[in-house]
Amino acid sequence: MALSDSALPQWTGSIQDDFSLPGRGMTNYSVAFYHPWGAPAVSAAVAILYSVWVTAANMLLVAVLLSSPRLLNSRQNITILHVAIVDLTVGLFYCPLTADFYIRGQWIHGCDSFFVWFIFLYPQVFLSVHLLGLMNGMRLVSGVCRVRTGRWVKNVLFAGALMMLWFYLVMIGASLDGSRRDNFRIAISKDNLCRALVASDGAIVTNILVFFVPAVVTLVLWMANVVREKIATPIPSAQLQLECETEPNSRAPLHVLSVATLTSCLMPLPAFVITTTLASGGCATVPCLHWVVPLSTVAEWVLFAKAGFLPLIWLLSPDFKMAILGAFHHFRRVPTSDTRDLVDNEMREGETDDTPFSEM
Repeated sequence: MALSDSALPQWTGSIQDDFSLPGRGMTNYSVAFYHPWGAPAVSAAVAILYSVWVTAANMLLVAVLLSSPRLLNSRQNITILHVAIVDLTVGLFYCPLTADFYIRGQWIHGCDSFFVWFIFLYPQVFLSVHLLGLMNGMRLVSGVCRVRTGRWVKNVLFAGALMMLWFYLVMIGASLDGSRRDNFRIAISKDNLCRALVASDGAIVTNILVFFVPAVVTLVLWMANVVREKIATPIPSAQLQLECETEPNSRAPLHVLSVATLTSCLMPLPAFVITTTLASGGCATVPCLHWVVPLSTVAEWVLFAKAGFLPLIWLLSPDFKMAILGAFHHFRRVPTSDTRDLVDNEMREGETDDTPFSEM
């Protein structure tokens, strides 16, 4: 290349070696050779399919949440909305750029967008797993701690937990940014090089902090919820009726939360195991790389399939089913009305309603 080091665009990021190409300190992205397996057209087709699937599923979930004030009046559903928005970026950002990369055969969008695209799975998985951990933690605390507190106190604690989540993400990025020492050059097109300062051990640290630790904590909280609800003493009918009257929404059923938690924690596992193995030098021989590199492609698609499955899992909850049913039956309803209330009213047509106003 005729470009000097000073003329090269520079960016920093926690990237890993592309073990499919020879040479150290130089990675070639000027051809669509990243994690090759089969024809590039196959990867492009999968990326297009994922774009449509993930975007449609998460847009449906977001639309159901935003169209129902009753659903939004819940900290649990606010967390689900955060998860849906995070997963929506897979269909709107990552998959379209991936399809474009394989169709064109090179990266044409510059160094900054390449950096964001390359490390995209880290913040996406980080936020998804942590938000599921937050949901399990809130469920466990609400079941164990029976202290009566005001709604504003719970909202403040919930907002504080979300702020700490983002703070943790920023601190991980800052700590890794301060430990970079290896110089790499990345060819993203025929005449365009990007220069990166990369910490060789950064991939291992990133995988541990971003995925492995929060996934273990989330699974521990989930198992605690399962054990507690299986052995819990049945709630007296009077107390259960009081809680139903005061709570605007029911909690997600345990089986729905369980499937969502296991999906978020287990589907990214193969990809992170492979990247950690490669970064640690545990697979440095040619025969090993011949099998691991193609498998990493499959593992990444399994990871991002989580973004399409999660919204479908949340829609299995009774509250969401009722909201969707109401949307179909009342397509031209008043925008401020709640679909669940409309369905309840339709089911009670012809019946005498003598329920006190305070219990409605």
